[in-house]
Amino acid sequence: MVSFMNRTKNANAKETQEFRVGTIHCPSCALQLQRRLEAVQGVEGAEVSLLDGVVRVVYDPKRIGTPELEKAVVTLGGQIVHLEDHNHDHTGDRLTLISGVFLLAGGLAYLAGNVVLGRVWDVAIPLSGLLFGIGAATGGLPVLRRALSELKRRLLGIDLLVSIAIIGALALGESFEAAALAFLFGVAEWLEEKAAARARRSIRDLLDRAPKRVTVLREGREIELPVEAVSPGEVILVRPGETIGLDGVVVRGRSSVSEAPVTGESTPVTKEGGDPVYAGTLNEDGSLEVRVIRSAGESTLARIAALVEEAQHRKAPVERTVNRFARYYTPAVVGAAVLVAVIPTALGFPLRDWILRALMLLVIACPCALAISTPVSMISALVASAKRGILVKGGAALEAIAKVRFLAVDKTGTLTTGELRAEVVPLDGTDTREILRVAAALEKGSEHPIARAIRALAEGEDHLPEVTDFKALPGLGVRGRIQGEEYVVGRPELFGDMPPAVQKLISSGRSVVLVGKEKGPIGAILLSDEIRPEAREAIAATRRLGVEPVLLTGDRAPVARAVAEALGIKEVHAELLPEKKLSLVEDLRRRGGVAFAGDGINDAPALAAADVGIAMGAIGTDAAIEAGDVTLMRDDLRDVPRLISLGRRTLRVIRWNIGIALALKLAVAGFAFAGFASLALAVLIGDVGGTLVVTGNAMRLQRPVFEPKNEEVSDA
Repeated sequence: MVSFMNRTKNANAKETQEFRVGTIHCPSCALQLQRRLEAVQGVEGAEVSLLDGVVRVVYDPKRIGTPELEKAVVTLGGQIVHLEDHNHDHTGDRLTLISGVFLLAGGLAYLAGNVVLGRVWDVAIPLSGLLFGIGAATGGLPVLRRALSELKRRLLGIDLLVSIAIIGALALGESFEAAALAFLFGVAEWLEEKAAARARRSIRDLLDRAPKRVTVLREGREIELPVEAVSPGEVILVRPGETIGLDGVVVRGRSSVSEAPVTGESTPVTKEGGDPVYAGTLNEDGSLEVRVIRSAGESTLARIAALVEEAQHRKAPVERTVNRFARYYTPAVVGAAVLVAVIPTALGFPLRDWILRALMLLVIACPCALAISTPVSMISALVASAKRGILVKGGAALEAIAKVRFLAVDKTGTLTTGELRAEVVPLDGTDTREILRVAAALEKGSEHPIARAIRALAEGEDHLPEVTDFKALPGLGVRGRIQGEEYVVGRPELFGDMPPAVQKLISSGRSVVLVGKEKGPIGAILLSDEIRPEAREAIAATRRLGVEPVLLTGDRAPVARAVAEALGIKEVHAELLPEKKLSLVEDLRRRGGVAFAGDGINDAPALAAADVGIAMGAIGTDAAIEAGDVTLMRDDLRDVPRLISLGRRTLRVIRWNIGIALALKLAVAGFAFAGFASLALAVLIGDVGGTLVVTGNAMRLQRPVFEPKNEEVSDA
């Protein structure tokens, strides 16, 4: 019966164990189980997920072992179940259906005897009462069973409260109320389980995009195998129209591949020899032979799905607030129900009427719709963003991004492409081709980005001159002899006093590399890092949302100012060392909250210091996926304002859901106190109706991430 879902260790010799349990039906159950587990000797911490019924326990293996931990979970009320049995209690579903049949039969008998036949059948009223009673007993059986378990464990859960209401209604002769309550409460539980199952299914749908079987090329033969049986290094064949099953690199063929399932990018990408491809993407028009680089469980798609599933356990501040409220809400309403039953009776009012009203308050005492509204909303938003190629690691990051007032951005690789382009400018009449040949010859063996840009410009030049006495000047440039004459390629500082022409080039906003002899420079190579085509749109959309962009870069001030001016960024900080960049991010946090977008590796300190760290260009790289709170899988800065919009939209939905759930319960409580409500109406509106409304509202977040609009500036 035991399902050990996951076991991990950390540096402090603590272990984490996960169980899936089948007894978590309401937030009260979850909170009570969590608190009781935390009190067990050897347990360092516990967390219970209401959505998927997973209990995560952090414990000291020296003080408590796995068998003892499992026993503690079971003793405290966690009925451990098999993974395949966790969807929902089919027995409870059948009994709810039978209860509904008896409720309908009783209602028809009552109508037939008292309305249609005009009280001809004296047996009609007793018969309907009997049928209602059977319906109440049948539908209430699973509830009563769980209530007895709660009673043994001294828990105040929804099952115990509803059982009291059903028994109390039967004792007062209200068999119809009891039957309707049992049936409708079963329906409410079914709806809540469906909402949770739909949220879980949304995560599994990410993995279902990849095929389960692939065609492997072995010794000249095509063999169809499950993806789990294919090892890295093997070659798979992907035909036109097929979905790629595993991450790999194209070794033969050329085709257009739709990467929308992973990145959300609708435009197909041409793939040929040497290009990476990812599991779950669609091969459109050509055959590809792909060398596998990751196993099925380690694919980019699998890691995305795993991180999204992990994200639901990282509660946002708003979710923790709702849970704290739920902890006190149930006892408060139960206390109010006791007062409603006792005080009016003591004052001489009819006992029966006020007990019924107290029972109605018991029915609405558990904040199920209120509690489920937040996690369902969060997981819907997380799945929606993942489908767009925006990987958010938990509700806390989603809530934080909705509240930031500054977006700090790195320049190279974030606002710009990171690919330098070179241009030759003669300074003393020397031919531009000769200047380029000298520079390319001296930079021939270097892998520095500047050297690669110079070689790319000289790609068509044949027979570069031979270099002797070569010497690298770290941080400055290179030196060497060509045909007996010494040449230097490097920073302007190597040449001492610079003529006005060079100073003018330096102030142009591009990086300058000088090529010269001992007597002075003969030419300059201007290097520019192209601004990403989508950067201007991304910055404009961010500003429309009321979030001010700030440029933080280690590049020279003229270059930074030129990029900022082109994109409309007002606040610029250039020539920053990592510690200074970190200090500026912390200052922006104090000024109102900041998200930092960088490459995920070089900017690690700033990413960690920001309220939300956003790693760019994460597709296929383990390091980038692990860095920051958010990863943009398709390297598109426009996803930042989209994410801000989604975060704000999610918070709006959560606020509406909380308001709707509380309003419905308050309305039922008011009607109950005034004597205008019934037990059936209480559960229909306060529980079933609330669950339907908040779940449907939350699921709207799974629509595609919409483009930010001007009117969203005031949302926070």
